[in-house]
Amino acid sequence: MNLFAKAFDPQTDLQDMTGRVVIVTGANQGIGYATAKHLARKGARVYLGARSEEKGRGAVARLEGEGVLPGAVVYFACDLSTPAQAKAAALGFLELEARLDVLVNNAACIFDYADKSALDGITEMMMTNHFGTFQFTLALLPLLEKTAAVPASDVRIVTVSSERHRDALLLGPAAFADLSVCRDFHARALVSTLARYALSKLANVLFSTALHRRLTPHTRVISLAVHPGIVATSFPRHLPLAPLFRFLCALLFKAPDVGAYNTCWAAAAPGVRAAPERYGGAYVAPVGRVVEASRGARDEGVQDALWTLSERYLAGEAV
Repeated sequence: MNLFAKAFDPQTDLQDMTGRVVIVTGANQGIGYATAKHLARKGARVYLGARSEEKGRGAVARLEGEGVLPGAVVYFACDLSTPAQAKAAALGFLELEARLDVLVNNAACIFDYADKSALDGITEMMMTNHFGTFQFTLALLPLLEKTAAVPASDVRIVTVSSERHRDALLLGPAAFADLSVCRDFHARALVSTLARYALSKLANVLFSTALHRRLTPHTRVISLAVHPGIVATSFPRHLPLAPLFRFLCALLFKAPDVGAYNTCWAAAAPGVRAAPERYGGAYVAPVGRVVEASRGARDEGVQDALWTLSERYLAGEAV
């Protein structure tokens, strides 16, 4: 299962990141943690975004123990579970740094119950995985664009999606006329959780592609979405017989260190800047392979409908 990953080595295949500033959201464990480590080891100053200060600072301490030189990892309070908190996190970062070279949108809620809505009846998963990420990214865009104007800069926005986006119902633009689709998976069941997850991962691809289309005319910022592969993450802890599932995942799936390779490639491989027409707005499978996203994800009408809905919701309109 991991044969393709052996050809990629983050120490030799990523560009020097010395002097560059990176944010990785949801980085206190799993893929985000490994992404922060690999990029710091290439010289980046990495802001490790986490909701919990205790877990975030604990992750920084573990990383420093493993070794992150010549770069550095800094804890950064980053809660994307509501738009207000996401915006506050972004504004907090703007007080810390005068540049931002890479934003890795990795934070994700991977298990929720529809009767535990985050805000306005929207499921916790959709709120964190899409609306919070959307707000956080847009609040940081002026700084990303400012950094992109610096000569020899290489600014990227990497949004971590999943092949599970293909499991989402084939939605037309009308599906995002209002927030109903973000509220309607109400069954307290695993299958419903998976449906909500698929929708949120579809939203990630729609957002990433629509964002690049909006950036392309006037800036050198590259936005792309990635699938990390099948990775042993914390998801099994939510399942019945969790110890058994954890054992099977560890046996069959990629470790997070390897699962982060594709995200790191998107964030720091030299070939991305050299071919923006190929990688900008792309959906990338491990490691560095551009593949077609689902038909719905490629539909510009659907992309624009979700973008407009998101803007209206964040502006406080009744949707």
